[in-house]
Amino acid sequence: MWVLLALTSACCSAGTSFSLKRAVGHGGAIVSTAAARVVAGMLLLALVAALRAWPDLTPAYWRAAGMVIVPEVLGTLFLTLALRSGDLSLVQPLLGLLPPLVMAGGVLFLDEVPTREAGLGVALVTVGVYCVGLRPGASPLQPLRALARERASWFAIASACSWSVATLVHKTGIAAVGPFPWAATLALGTGLVLCAALPWMAWKAPAGIGLPAEGTPWVRFVVQAGGFFALQQAALHLAFRATQTGYVIAITSTGILFATALGIVLLRERAAARTRLAGALLICGGAMLVALFG
Repeated sequence: MWVLLALTSACCSAGTSFSLKRAVGHGGAIVSTAAARVVAGMLLLALVAALRAWPDLTPAYWRAAGMVIVPEVLGTLFLTLALRSGDLSLVQPLLGLLPPLVMAGGVLFLDEVPTREAGLGVALVTVGVYCVGLRPGASPLQPLRALARERASWFAIASACSWSVATLVHKTGIAAVGPFPWAATLALGTGLVLCAALPWMAWKAPAGIGLPAEGTPWVRFVVQAGGFFALQQAALHLAFRATQTGYVIAITSTGILFATALGIVLLRERAAARTRLAGALLICGGAMLVALFG
């Protein structure tokens, strides 16, 4: 069951990325992300209300919430800075560090020891994500060489590290209040923090906020992204409750394949379609190992 939940999260993650990409075409990245997360948080709160699943807000919940918001927001900001500073072909491969970082953190802090086969599956997913992000015709070592000189690469690694820390905190939050209230906390909390940071960002870079010029299409895509993100988070935290965090993150990494497919089919991003085949096969093979032996 957790595999189906993780795959659902992966599909919705691709939908979130696709919708946000369309929203960013009409407004800034941070503005669009903040608005989409607030929408997702409100939808998740409505789900909690409908299920009458209001939790007791214990000290353990407040500690977990305080611990998760900072790395989650930092991961989002670092990724935005990475994409602004460099090409996607430098940034995306390095995000493949997330599954092994989460698995290593699970071993160290959550006592989640993977099986040998599942560990190999996570390694294959990592290599596959790296391959999918490579630029057609460029050296396979280009993202690694860029670590010595490209700020975008540093930001990408910082984003992966921040999100791995946030992922490890999810277990504590889910144990404290349950998956749906925790998902609502994450979505609404990070959205509000990003909204609160917008005035400071506008002061530091007045031209960089990117307020939407056309409200109607921007709102439509933001609401769409918020809906996908709400479903993604609900399925993700249900999966986290059922099994090891490293396994879930490995399966949800297949979302990059769905996002790539959407880009090729709907946005006609076909230049790198052939070069991504090897990465796709590695991700699928790794995900199968995790699903079968995890």
